[in-house]
Amino acid sequence: MPIVSKYSTDQIEKIVNTLLEQLRDENATTELSLMCLGNTISHIINTSVPAAQRLDVATQFGQALKDAVNSKKQ
Repeated sequence: MPIVSKYSTDQIEKIVNTLLEQLRDENATTELSLMCLGNTISHIINTSVPAAQRLDVATQFGQALKDAVNSKKQ
């Protein structure tokens, strides 16, 4: 069963494209891009998720990232 998002594809793509454009404008390397995005994710989790749930959210995010990367190999 496919996962249904409460966010539209257009909304997601617009934000992702804005983030990628900013990284390109800064000539960010892959390493710098990952560092910046990782810091952003950590900030969002630490400021928006209750302390008791942060590790679970980070673990779920990490698994979703692994799944997304793994699905691209196939």
